[in-house]
Amino acid sequence: MTVIDLTHPISANIPVYFPWHPPTTVEQTATYAANLCVVRKLGIGTHTATHIDAPSHIFEGMSTIDQYDPSLWVREARVVDLTPREARQEITVDELRAHSLAPGMAVVLKTGWDVRFGTVDYYSTYPPLSAEAAEYLAALPVPLLAADTPFTMAVHRIMLRRGIPLVTNINNTARLKNGTIRLIAAPLLIAHGDGAPARVLAIVEDSPQSWNP
Repeated sequence: MTVIDLTHPISANIPVYFPWHPPTTVEQTATYAANLCVVRKLGIGTHTATHIDAPSHIFEGMSTIDQYDPSLWVREARVVDLTPREARQEITVDELRAHSLAPGMAVVLKTGWDVRFGTVDYYSTYPPLSAEAAEYLAALPVPLLAADTPFTMAVHRIMLRRGIPLVTNINNTARLKNGTIRLIAAPLLIAHGDGAPARVLAIVEDSPQSWNP
């Protein structure tokens, strides 16, 4: 069994999608010399780095991150390798159909764009999932959708309206191959959270075997 960390580390100066998303700050408030321990204060938005969007992020009155059964965050998932990818090259529904995705299985979209996270053009050049492709995934349905990119507002509205959380800005997708993994996408348990930073892991079995969530 191999465990692959799909999470971007949290640090100061992480880029944010929109200016109303708060910047990330990490401030040391205690030291070994003065306090016999180290403590840091973390200032972070609910949609920072690798995170999960809940429906209430877009739709008032819909589910918050703490209202989901925790079993949702541990799923069998299909990796869809879409590399290589050009800047702004849309992910089409025909590309997804070619992978014969199964209803009830989470989907991980691999574009290779995670290596650009932290660059100034990451949010303006990522290859987006098309609205038609999002409708296809929602209709399967998928319980959870992850990608190594952000998602457009259109995709947010399509997926979150149906209660399907979005796992955004995953990392290290070069280590993932087409096929099935066990996905662990654990958001911080924020009361009434519209989203939350998450630790996301892929578990890849060394030998093929079936696994049921």
